[in-house]
Amino acid sequence: MAGYKVMGRSVAGSFFVECLLREAGADYEFIHVSRGDSKSDDFVAINPLARVPVLVLPDGRHIIETVAIFIHLIERFPQLAPADGSAERDLMWQHLAVMATSLYPAIHRHHHTHYYAPEEMFDGVRDKALEDGDRWWDYLNSQLDPFLGGAAPGPADFYMFMMTRWAPDGDRMLAGRPRLGSFMERMQTHPTVDAVTQSHGRPSGG
Repeated sequence: MAGYKVMGRSVAGSFFVECLLREAGADYEFIHVSRGDSKSDDFVAINPLARVPVLVLPDGRHIIETVAIFIHLIERFPQLAPADGSAERDLMWQHLAVMATSLYPAIHRHHHTHYYAPEEMFDGVRDKALEDGDRWWDYLNSQLDPFLGGAAPGPADFYMFMMTRWAPDGDRMLAGRPRLGSFMERMQTHPTVDAVTQSHGRPSGG
């Protein structure tokens, strides 16, 4: 049976998928899908939402949407996450929920404002998106010790590091959040992050 396939782009949501597969020691193939390709009939037949990532399972099935992929990988590779029923596992799901339902929408509203308002309202929407982002960066900064799961990075940390790469204003994100700055430095040099980054021809440590 073939291994996993990750359909995505190097700076898109497929980043954390590659990180978790590498952490699990699972074989996978990365398939680059450009923005244009994601709108093609062939890709839309796989994902009607026309966006990456898509995880192709060894049996040929497809999973779309980052949260669904995250859940699949945790269930398939239980060694990635805290023990079922533990307080640490509850926190992992809580952190994922905050990032996926609150932080990500704020980032998306800033980068893709045309989905949310007419052009004459763009500045206001973006300003509000940055304010919303501040709230959630504050929360995540307070949870780091030095990682979301404590002394060692867990699956939610790879998801969070991916989010930091999308921040509209990196200086604003880090201002007054020393734990977040330390987290980013640690994650940038993590062997798994470095391996995924270099696999796409990008400089390591950044």
